Amino acid sequence: MINKILVPVDGSKIALRALEFAMEIGRKFDSQILVVNIDVPYDLSRIKPPHKDKNGNIVPPEVVVPTPVEEAKRVADKASYTAIKFKKVVDIDPAERICAEAEKDDVDLIVMGNRGMGVLAGFFLGSVSTKVSQSAHCPVTIVK
Repeated sequence: MINKILVPVDGSKIALRALEFAMEIGRKFDSQILVVNIDVPYDLSRIKPPHKDKNGNIVPPEVVVPTPVEEAKRVADKASYTAIKFKKVVDIDPAERICAEAEKDDVDLIVMGNRGMGVLAGFFLGSVSTKVSQSAHCPVTIVK
């Protein structure tokens, strides 16, 4: 039985696909979903440059880019999935923190994307999904 599913989100499209997949599983097992965003301080790969709108006005990125948790809430609302909680934490090691959150909340499954937003960090530190799949206390489903 899959009672609790943890879904890490980072604002990438693939993380939101993983959330959608987790909600499909969750509906079949009547599971509670915990969406967690691990905010890595000083992650320069997340900085978005300003861009121009239709009228040619410069729009700062804060106005345009919703947070990963806001995006996840939008996806959950659209799917009408209500057995869901959202959490944001700050940590320098996302993989380690995801595993710790999964163990602390006694989740039965972690569903996550295979690639996230931190391309530069992934290049130097290795894939977060790989580290989680090797270290988690529960099964991990990686969505492409």
